[in-house]
This record gives sequence, C-alpha cells and structure tokens, in this order.
Amino acid sequence: MRLMKSNAGGTRILGLTSVMGLIAVCGWKLSLAQSDDSDFVPVGTSINALMVALVDHSAHEIWEAGSAENLTGRDWQTVEQHAIQLVASGTLVSLGGTGVADRGWVMAPAWQEWTQRMTDGALAALEAVRDTDKDALNDAGGVIIESCEGCHEAFKPDVPTEGIMHIPHYD
Repeated sequence: MRLMKSNAGGTRILGLTSVMGLIAVCGWKLSLAQSDDSDFVPVGTSINALMVALVDHSAHEIWEAGSAENLTGRDWQTVEQHAIQLVASGTLVSLGGTGVADRGWVMAPAWQEWTQRMTDGALAALEAVRDTDKDALNDAGGVIIESCEGCHEAFKPDVPTEGIMHIPHYD
C-alpha cells in the first residue's frame, strides 16, 4: 500500500508539474502575441544589401541549375542550400531593414505579396530539389523570375540603389 501511495503522489507531482509547464508556455506565447516590434531583433542591414547578398545570388544559382544540361549530386545539394537561403530571405525582406525606403516598402501590401511569391518559388525549388526534378526546378525558377521582375517594376525600377551592386567577380 505504501508503494501505491508513493506512485500516486509521484503521479500528482508529475501532473502538477506538467500543468505548471503548460501554463508557463501558454503565458510566454501570449506575451509574444501581445508584444510590439521592439521585442524582435531588427534586421541590421538594408533590404537592398540583403537582396544583393542573399536573394539575387541564390536566385541566380537556382536559375542556372534549372537550365543546366546535367546536375550532379553535389549540384543538387548546392541548389538546395540556395533554395533554403531564398526561403529565409523572403522572411527577412518582408521585415524591412535600415534602408531609407525599407519601412515604406514593407508596409505596402504589394511588397508583402511579391515577397510571398518569391518565397513560394523558393519553396517550389526546394521541393524540386528534394525530388531531383529538373523540370520542376526550372518552373520554380520561372516563378522566382516573375516575382523579382514584378517587384522591381513596382518598387525599384532603377538600379543600383544605395550604390550596392553584385560583387565584382560575380557575373
């Protein structure tokens, strides 16, 4: 009988601990949902810098792979890395940054739509890589191109902005 009491007490303690943990997690999530932007780490650079360093570079790698004759296993791994970078970049450029125009861009619903289209294209590229489907990769590259061209037409018809261009040895 004593052993049973000990287990019952242990079960109650475990149950109480679980409930307390759940309350703590729910409270933490609720505080995040109610917080303002000051709780988030700001992007420490401009959208233009992110576009050149991450988006443009990754997109070019995906486009080139989609039109390549053959892709080796290593090529597929490289494209996967660039697709993941492009997916993450979609989130980053939707947040804004330090550039003069950044706040206005991210406040515009059209900006968020173009960003989502780019992210969708990157996710399609990632799926194509995982299926090793070159046709699907090429199609995903087309979605990415359309999103880039449409967004540039709407928000950034003149290049370069902030004097930022590709690194000199990048074609």
